[in-house]
Amino acid sequence: MAWDQVDRLGDWIGGLLLPPGCVLCGQRGQRPCLDLCADCDAELPVDHRPLNSAPPPLDRCFAPFVYGFPADHLVHLLKYRGQLAVGRVLGSLLARSARELGLHLDVDYIVPVPLHTSRHAERGFNQSAEIARRAAQDLRCRYEEGSIQRVHATRPQVGLKPGERRTNLLGAFRASGNLRGRRVAVVDDVLTTGATASAVAAALVEAGASSVDVWCVARAVAHDRLDWPPESKASRA
Repeated sequence: MAWDQVDRLGDWIGGLLLPPGCVLCGQRGQRPCLDLCADCDAELPVDHRPLNSAPPPLDRCFAPFVYGFPADHLVHLLKYRGQLAVGRVLGSLLARSARELGLHLDVDYIVPVPLHTSRHAERGFNQSAEIARRAAQDLRCRYEEGSIQRVHATRPQVGLKPGERRTNLLGAFRASGNLRGRRVAVVDDVLTTGATASAVAAALVEAGASSVDVWCVARAVAHDRLDWPPESKASRA
């Protein structure tokens, strides 16, 4: 029996022993083990432009949902209330949408946007890692949390203007490990201006990655035009 069949069997057995329950309304979740009911799933605001090309150092930008209710509420429950079960739900939803487009077929590693060690210690978890780990499991892709580190503590991006976001992230990330020639998908919770994704991608490309996609659960609709830093466009020159 192949490992993916073993994983699916494990999910099915787990769903029988502990039936999934919706993290939003408390009703029965979806089999085998998605903690989100079909009605709440249907309420998620789908981004009808889920896949976009992106200027270097990013290759593709993917966000299956718009950052509106109830997707924004799910992100809030994970990020600010520490409900880690929601991370597994968001990871499964991200994986489901990525699989529908076949994006996982072009990926060697899935990596989360890292937190600085001080922020991780304060929060107790990395919301992007919770999402990425489940997405990688569902897609049977390799998960590499240690491939990228946040080496400088930065101010929260929330509330910063686009130029301030870029400046805030200068030199914040460093990639390591055997990335040469690898195709990487970077996972985050929300795509706003793209400054964080671009900074992470630049570090990965500098370490030898051949392509970098960004996969986010939701796209902030107030930022339809992503603010790609001009300096990042020359990073592959």
